[in-house]
Amino acid sequence: MSSKLKFGIGLYSFKTAHSFIKKHNLWRFIIIPGILNAILFYLSFIWFLDGVSGWVSGFFDLECSDQEGFWGLLCQFVSYSSGFFEIFFKFFLYTAFIGVYLYIYKNLVLFIYSPVLAYLIEIVEEKHKGVSSPFSMGQFIKETVRGLILALRGLMVEGIVVFLLLLMMFVPIINLVQPLLMWLVGAYFLGVSMIDYSLERKGYNIRESINYSKKHKSLAIGIGSVSQLVFIVPFVGWMIAPTYTAVAAYFAVDKLDKLDKLEVNE
Repeated sequence: MSSKLKFGIGLYSFKTAHSFIKKHNLWRFIIIPGILNAILFYLSFIWFLDGVSGWVSGFFDLECSDQEGFWGLLCQFVSYSSGFFEIFFKFFLYTAFIGVYLYIYKNLVLFIYSPVLAYLIEIVEEKHKGVSSPFSMGQFIKETVRGLILALRGLMVEGIVVFLLLLMMFVPIINLVQPLLMWLVGAYFLGVSMIDYSLERKGYNIRESINYSKKHKSLAIGIGSVSQLVFIVPFVGWMIAPTYTAVAAYFAVDKLDKLDKLEVNE
């Protein structure tokens, strides 16, 4: 099976996920990450806003009376233009903050929201295949811990890879593809974490799940790419991305399994 087809399956699975969520009224699973995001964003952004506003204002509050010559002229120019520079600098910092926040929030949701996503996939499988399994606290804890371990592993490995890619900004020509590589890395690890919830239901252990995603990298990247695009949309995207991605990953894995069986039979 081609990588292009697997990537396409990952993309199309979000359409299937939307139809399924709408049909079975699973909107309650969107409320939890929405509330979580609202709290985290408010507290972190207010803290950042207070700290940065004072620091930036103080930075551009220049005293030019003791400066002479070229430095005096430069100081006066910066002082007269301080309003423009201050707005530009604050805009840059706020934009950078949102970018960092999205990276942290994406991984934080995978970590905190893991128990809910595990339960969600159990419900999806029951409604999709009619497979009903009695609730077991031991199994639920096992699934939760597994999700936390994989999310933490992904966060650490992705962090190392992203750090190495950041170093590429100092390498001419290669740094041109750095943004694309960082996007693909983030998409892959996000896809791996979401695919695992479905693989766990199939009896895969963590190592087998990781090997599955390595074998089907394009599927994981396809799922993660759409999820990251959704994450970019302020507030609404942050609310729906975890639920939609987990359900989409379930149907992507299900579709891939069906196609694999058809190839074997042929």
